Amino acid sequence: MPILARRRPSGLGRLACALAIVALVGSACSPSPSGSPSGKPSSSGATASQPAAAAPTCGPIAPVVARPWWVDTTFYEVFVRSFFDANGDGTGDLDGLTGHLPYLHDLGVGALWLMPIAESGSYHGYDVIDYTKVEPDYGDAAALKRLVAAAHAAGIRVILDFVVNHTSNRNAWFEDAIAGGSHRDWYLWSPTDPGWPGPVGGNPWHPVPAGSSHAPGAFYYGVFSDQMPDLNLTNADATAAIHQAADFWLTDMDVDGFRIDAAPYLIEDGKGAQINTPETYAWLAAFRDDIHATKPDAMDVGEVWQARAISAKYVNQGSLDMAFDFGIGPAILNAVQGGDATSLVAGQDEVANRYTAGPAGTFLSNHDQVRWLTGFKGDAEAAKQAAALLLTGPGVPFLYYGEEIGLTGAKPDENIRRPMPWTSSSPTFGFTSGTPWEAMGDGALTANVASEAADPASLLAAYRALVHLRSEHPALQHGGVTRITASSRSVAAILRTSPEEQLLVVSNLRAEAASGVTLQLDGGLCGAPSASVIFPATLASSAVAAPALDAAGGFAGYVPLPTIPPHATVVISLSR
Repeated sequence: MPILARRRPSGLGRLACALAIVALVGSACSPSPSGSPSGKPSSSGATASQPAAAAPTCGPIAPVVARPWWVDTTFYEVFVRSFFDANGDGTGDLDGLTGHLPYLHDLGVGALWLMPIAESGSYHGYDVIDYTKVEPDYGDAAALKRLVAAAHAAGIRVILDFVVNHTSNRNAWFEDAIAGGSHRDWYLWSPTDPGWPGPVGGNPWHPVPAGSSHAPGAFYYGVFSDQMPDLNLTNADATAAIHQAADFWLTDMDVDGFRIDAAPYLIEDGKGAQINTPETYAWLAAFRDDIHATKPDAMDVGEVWQARAISAKYVNQGSLDMAFDFGIGPAILNAVQGGDATSLVAGQDEVANRYTAGPAGTFLSNHDQVRWLTGFKGDAEAAKQAAALLLTGPGVPFLYYGEEIGLTGAKPDENIRRPMPWTSSSPTFGFTSGTPWEAMGDGALTANVASEAADPASLLAAYRALVHLRSEHPALQHGGVTRITASSRSVAAILRTSPEEQLLVVSNLRAEAASGVTLQLDGGLCGAPSASVIFPATLASSAVAAPALDAAGGFAGYVPLPTIPPHATVVISLSR
């Protein structure tokens, strides 16, 4: 793995590298071909203090390359209805979000994902009535423009949830279609119930309501609900309308991209072939090309709630810029709760290496899932470690609003989308001067922004430190991942490597201190690295051992710290 050996040498190696730099201006150092790792453990019995032979010397590497903005960004998912109510009607709104951009800037996030803000027939917004109108509960187009302009001024991008698989049954397109009008072929019809299995359960075919002028006894296809009929995206006019709507948000509203809802379900090929069809991949690829043509730095990320091999395929073959990885969150949470690193490290390695053409979107939970802190039952240190594993691991992290202060909640969905508590003042906790659209969650008396902002040991303080740590270190943002073998299954260790730096991330997953844990790397480093703790701040002054490398650029028996504190994630710079 030559990328691991990108470090400047010491001693005579520095002189050799300096001479190389004269010829290769701007390059750094990496091993010569003869120093490439073998991929096998050293058989010499070498230890960190007794290398079998000198480590590979370091030679030039390619310069740092430019990356799309989203690769190095931490996103924050916002349910506008629940974030902050600026006008006192009990419903969060766009002006309320705009007023709290300083909080998000201080947190360190670089982009916002807004759950649907187009006019809708429900509280959640995933049944769109008008694709180019802002939901009146949230404000109007002017309010959105104010938000986007203020966010951009603060260095924060804005992407919108974009629902293209289906519309509301109150959408004018569907109302015309069910009346037998010109939009009829924008939806999917059958004269009888075809008896298809529903890919998300139930029967996806729904009878046309009595009294409509559509053919009596007809059925229409709606994979998620009878109130959300699927669009027929093989129809050129329907597809054109969706593209026009996307162009409106990108140009008129100046947003920076989209989260594509229900991405695998767009086009059906018949019974048993209703998901991940070739036509769906092709449609998304054309849509991606369109938004890039409209706004070159726009992006899209897809909700692909599938196995990793499938979600990665959407990115690798160019259908999406990024896809959410639904496996890494459970791996992190299970590792912290169970104290076993095995599946976690394997998952981190796969996330880093399976998405070859673009990154994975990583998260602990989102608006469709039980809030991840619910299972931690007040264990603040374990909660901090789960956040640390997300934010020091591979992929592009997405935070769900309120997780940074410890919001909890289980199904039904309304309970995991409750209003954000800003102060400790009951009953509305600073969210609104009126009556909240939904009751505030349990624990708001202590799990609120004001209380945690004043506590340097709070979960919010940990999130701030971690988000800023990530933004300051290229290896954490986009660096590769190499698995490191630890002598204890309760310790996870990976090497994050970019041309700029190499960082060792070591996590003790237990609630007890881990002492004398040794690490083994088969190869890939070079020179004579030094080591220092860069996170957490409480360990920054700790004496940390540097690895002594063997002839393959690996190490064995390496003990960076004599003791790793309980539930601690430690980031060690292996400096050049």
